[in-house]
Amino acid sequence: MKGNARADRWPVGLSPTPTPPPVTVIHDPRERGAPLEPPSAAVAPGPLEHGFPFGLPPAAAAPGPLEHGFPFGPPPAAAEHGALGQGFPPGFEPALHGPAPQPLPEIAPYGPWAPPAPAERRARRWRAFGAAVLVAATVVAVVAIAARVVAARMPADTVAAFRAMTPVSRAMLLAARSAREGAGAKALVAPQMFARWQGRTPPPAIRHDGYAPIRGGVLFTPESFKPAGPSYDLLVHFHGNTQLVRESAEVAGLNAAVAVVNLGIGSGAYEDAYAQPGMYEGLLGDIDRALAQRGLPTPRVRRVALSSWSAGYGAVAKILELRRGTDTVDAILVTDGIHCGFAPEQPSGLNTIQLASFARAAQRAASGEILFTITHSEIDPITYASSSATANYLLEVAQGGPVDRPLALDAPPHLRLRAAEGAVSRRLEKQMVPTTEASVGGLHVRGYRGNTPEHHMAHLLQMAATVLPELTERWSEGGDPPLSDP
Repeated sequence: MKGNARADRWPVGLSPTPTPPPVTVIHDPRERGAPLEPPSAAVAPGPLEHGFPFGLPPAAAAPGPLEHGFPFGPPPAAAEHGALGQGFPPGFEPALHGPAPQPLPEIAPYGPWAPPAPAERRARRWRAFGAAVLVAATVVAVVAIAARVVAARMPADTVAAFRAMTPVSRAMLLAARSAREGAGAKALVAPQMFARWQGRTPPPAIRHDGYAPIRGGVLFTPESFKPAGPSYDLLVHFHGNTQLVRESAEVAGLNAAVAVVNLGIGSGAYEDAYAQPGMYEGLLGDIDRALAQRGLPTPRVRRVALSSWSAGYGAVAKILELRRGTDTVDAILVTDGIHCGFAPEQPSGLNTIQLASFARAAQRAASGEILFTITHSEIDPITYASSSATANYLLEVAQGGPVDRPLALDAPPHLRLRAAEGAVSRRLEKQMVPTTEASVGGLHVRGYRGNTPEHHMAHLLQMAATVLPELTERWSEGGDPPLSDP
């Protein structure tokens, strides 16, 4: 090692500071320097500091992905250096005057977009067509099931009309019926709409069984109640056995709905209840809703008959005095029940103020506006005026003077009702024996023999033979007439 030592005692060929390798300087292409030449094919290109190779890979090696997954494609044939055909160095973007942006790591390359193949397009069309067919089949099935349900609830004579309609009309009709049921009453409006579209109106299908609750009583639809349309006639009876009144209406053939209200013993309970404003109108509203539930579409009361027995006259007096709105009272039937107090200063000795509403009704009946029928017995309550005395007073008011009351000769037929068996003993049941009779226009007053409780009860038991026949005859043409077929 001595011969190889330098004067500074370092070995020959060694240097305290390593000689750096030659450095190649890359000039900006905008400067005057010439572009760099790519390395020769014999030298494998090495990656720059940022991982981009210069030039093309060796011919023997297939182009592979870079470190971040982006392959270098082969250069265009027209330029020796591919995208560097204008003499710019690799990795340099002339538009940005600086190095090209680096790729993001771990991002796969996007494939080129291409329209779907014809087979895929056909498959998509068939799938859409199948979905549309499924939806249409579901709608048809739902409409068919709903139509069967509605048809099962319709009268037999409207089923044919329903089946003759187009599917669109059926769907519209079912929608209208569903909307009406979601707002409130469950009225069977479908048969009416079917018939009107077919040019005729069949009678509504009415339920006749059972009772419907109303304020203070019940509503029922007797077998004789057969309205031709939404308008109906109504009998409201105050004070009396419900089943007895129902059977009486059916025996008399009354084409009307019947409500029976029982509020207690004594006329004061009825007077106090119907002295409240709007009580009578509320009762009519209850009846409309009850009839809608029993099958009458959009019910609308046409005529009302106010009926009472015994203490029930108190409600009739207050209704005639306080009722509001359109006047629908067409008849008043009072069986052995109008009473009042005494007033010695009056010529008749009766407290005529208590009879004012009945007096006005008597005058209307005398002019033929309404029917007003009164029956009375020979019972004298002593402490207040009898029904016979009040009937005489009302005849005088209607006539404008005294009225002669001749003897009555024709006795009404005696009816034996099944409901009467539970109301009074068959042994104590009395027949209606007439005494006097008088009429002034539409005001009819009939007196009957007897002064016992059983005679008083007979006025209720025999109402189907005394007061209801006149009402049945008056309302024989009641309700809406059916439309004629085109």
